[in-house]
Amino acid sequence: MNGIPDACSVTLRNRKPLAPPFHRHIAKAKLIDRTCQIGDHIVIYDVVATEPEGVVRVTRATCLQFE
Repeated sequence: MNGIPDACSVTLRNRKPLAPPFHRHIAKAKLIDRTCQIGDHIVIYDVVATEPEGVVRVTRATCLQFE
């Protein structure tokens, strides 16, 4: 293994509040099976928290939370 832990949860904050909600599905599709960390940008969202902290791998079991 490469030492990158699987994420339990990732919290995303919307940078464009008037954007349609289907962007959540696009962001989820872009994140699955990839790594992310706080400060990354996915579509119209910023990654604001990860559990555990640091670089994590997003899996289908990861809970994505949108603010």
